Amino acid sequence: MKQLKTVFCLTLFIALFFSACKKDDDQSNSSPDTTSVIVTASVSGIITNQEDIPLNDVMINLSTNTAMTDQNGYFSFQNVNINTKGSLITAEKDGYFHNAKFVHSKANKQNFTKIKLLEKELSGTFLTSAGATVITNGDASIKFPANAIKKEGGSTYTGNVNVYATWLDPTATDLAQRMPGDLRAINTDNVQQQLTSFGMIGVELESETDEALNIADGQRATIELPVPNSLLANAPATIPLWHFDESSGYWIEDGEATLEGDKYVGNVSHFSFWNCDVPRDYAYINGTLTDNDGKGIHSLTVVITEVSTASAGNGITDEDGLYQGFVPGNVDLMLRVLDNCGAEIYSSSIGPFSGDETISPIQIDTEDHFIKISGKLVNCDNNPTSDAYFLVASSFIEIINVDANGNFSQFINTCNGNNIMGTAFDRANSKQSPTVNYEINGQTNLDIGTITVCEDLVEYITYTINGNEFSYDLPKASYSESDNVFIINDIQSDFYVLVLSSIQVGIKAPDETHIRGDNGTATYFGLCSNIGSNSPDCDQILNITLFEGIGGFVEGTIEASLTESNDNSQVHTITAEFRILIESF
Repeated sequence: MKQLKTVFCLTLFIALFFSACKKDDDQSNSSPDTTSVIVTASVSGIITNQEDIPLNDVMINLSTNTAMTDQNGYFSFQNVNINTKGSLITAEKDGYFHNAKFVHSKANKQNFTKIKLLEKELSGTFLTSAGATVITNGDASIKFPANAIKKEGGSTYTGNVNVYATWLDPTATDLAQRMPGDLRAINTDNVQQQLTSFGMIGVELESETDEALNIADGQRATIELPVPNSLLANAPATIPLWHFDESSGYWIEDGEATLEGDKYVGNVSHFSFWNCDVPRDYAYINGTLTDNDGKGIHSLTVVITEVSTASAGNGITDEDGLYQGFVPGNVDLMLRVLDNCGAEIYSSSIGPFSGDETISPIQIDTEDHFIKISGKLVNCDNNPTSDAYFLVASSFIEIINVDANGNFSQFINTCNGNNIMGTAFDRANSKQSPTVNYEINGQTNLDIGTITVCEDLVEYITYTINGNEFSYDLPKASYSESDNVFIINDIQSDFYVLVLSSIQVGIKAPDETHIRGDNGTATYFGLCSNIGSNSPDCDQILNITLFEGIGGFVEGTIEASLTESNDNSQVHTITAEFRILIESF
């Protein structure tokens, strides 16, 4: 059976290591893993904040591929190269902590994942010359010595330091989606391990002008991380410390912490995420969840708990109902299945496992728990659209992907609701369908039929830079009548257009290879304008086709040829289309 792996490698937490994802030269229990290969497959997912609210304009990177989430927090990579044992995917948005997971797939399959971004909330501010102890959520704390902060380039920083910190509860049911990585790690002997977490913390330091800061060379900060009561009895007196390496997605062993009362206390030399973890051996398991007809059910959450410690890990089944990954070896485990409402619909004891194990298929009684929603999406030309999805909303939000022919079918629980709202989105053409209310009334099958996805998105920007296409589905437009200043942008996005009485256009694009506009605080290379003596040469056309004023819409196009301010030989071609609701300053 051809099966796609689940996203356990994306949603790991604590001691259950559903990673199944290694680089080609990684080690498993000190033995090389030679089973991973590069395949062509597809990956999609949803990015939310910690309250499960979808986040738009999150930058997603998978190898050399870049995407931005739409207004529903959705992103998609179609037919890209993926390592069957795991390729690193990153999610970044201004104002949120970096997150990174491993995605994996089998050839020509569709994988799906969910990632949560944690908002960077200010925990405290201190003057470098004095040092300070900053307390964050959960009563975790960071103690900074005096005169111990440096700038990114390594020079000494003096002044006020803003501390953005967040403690992650290792017993939280959604830790897998909140934390970076999947608890795969490299110890001081350069051997791969999987970790059981007793608590972690993310910390970022910034100046008052948002300049990135860190601990100075040769200095140490002291972290104190609380241990939840449920884990305290099994907490060792000393425990290794591990920092998260954003480039590899691995946790790296780096020092140790000591249990003092109900907190682990340790010294760290720099900041990203730090973790108090016990390294573990592990076994590799896989299995499938099927419906009453023996067909796999995707998008169900499988939770596996280590009985002795209550540490748990979870993941989402793939389109074939497959779940797989690493779990602690030689211990008793509990397997639980949750539906999209978070309700438990199955549980059983499994293990102990001393090696690879295939668990017998588990049949889920779909008649008692689910309705099957099916249909087909076509574009304005009545052709199937594959870069699209059907969004189901009620007291929950569920996204159903389509196949290459535009067909979709998925079991969901309506969470005791009698109706659902459905909207189709065609990402390839920036279109959507009307939102329709569907009455459920105890149905077990809802065949929606063929949906034509042919309405303009309410708001959007689509643009091309040097042949690379990008889009934003929730931009902002502001207008000041008194100053005759018109701005199209999204503070959290990377597209920016400023229009003055004489046309001026600046572009921020998703990575350093693209032209950027100057946002006033960072050094970019290309503000294009026909006003001011310091602007680079440019030949541009801004065509406003609709301008309804504040409270109405603006529509238009841009065609521009931008010359870099630091290299007049570098010319970039930009085209864009936009339709945006205008707000006042």
